[in-house]
Amino acid sequence: MDETRRLERFAERLDGLGPEFERWPATDAGEAYALIARSAQARALHADARRLAGLVAEAAQADAPNGFAFRVVSDIEARNADRLGWLVGSPRRFALAGGSVCAAALALGVLLGSIAAPAQADDADPDLGSPLVSIEDAEL
Repeated sequence: MDETRRLERFAERLDGLGPEFERWPATDAGEAYALIARSAQARALHADARRLAGLVAEAAQADAPNGFAFRVVSDIEARNADRLGWLVGSPRRFALAGGSVCAAALALGVLLGSIAAPAQADDADPDLGSPLVSIEDAEL
């Protein structure tokens, strides 16, 4: 494997596993230590990944204002309730929505039925395709 491919693979591993080699599989961690020892570009990639991990950790520790999460969740719940109330609050809107869904399902069924219907050849025997036998045709 050439050095460029090793660096690409190293960058992918940094993105996926993070800059702490203790969390990497042992063979990959050993390769990473060796690559960092011989490549300035690998050291730069590792330093960037460590900086980014530090910034993410700092952001995760930042406190949100009191009640912020509660306000966000309650706002989402209120919006969902408003939408449902708008639909259910009027029998005409509810019937229109239900009728639209039924009409769309019917149109889709007709479309799929016209596309998926098997075509019969002109010389095909219609009796061969039918699994049903009438009582009159059956011999007892």
